[in-house]
Amino acid sequence: MSSDLPPEIGPADAAPTLSAVAKRAGVSSITVSRVVRLPDLVAPETRARVERAMRELGYVPNLVAGALASARTNSVGVLVPTIANSIFADTVQGLSDTLERAASR
Repeated sequence: MSSDLPPEIGPADAAPTLSAVAKRAGVSSITVSRVVRLPDLVAPETRARVERAMRELGYVPNLVAGALASARTNSVGVLVPTIANSIFADTVQGLSDTLERAASR
């Protein structure tokens, strides 16, 4: 079975890779990674090329892979006995609201 896709993209059912984006944009994989993680460190022209390649290929960064690579996540775990009791539900809601505001800064 043949595919009309260029070999760097792979089969139609496979998600595009960071290296495929790099190849399409004519940059290194680390440059694509910087555009995803630290876009202000990348020259605007290069960043635009990489972002265009990401859109064209339908690339979506893998947040799990990023969390594994950096050993950091933007997750908070909360253990409560039950959310049926309104005090626990209110506490979780308050925590969620506070974290959401902090993340949007």
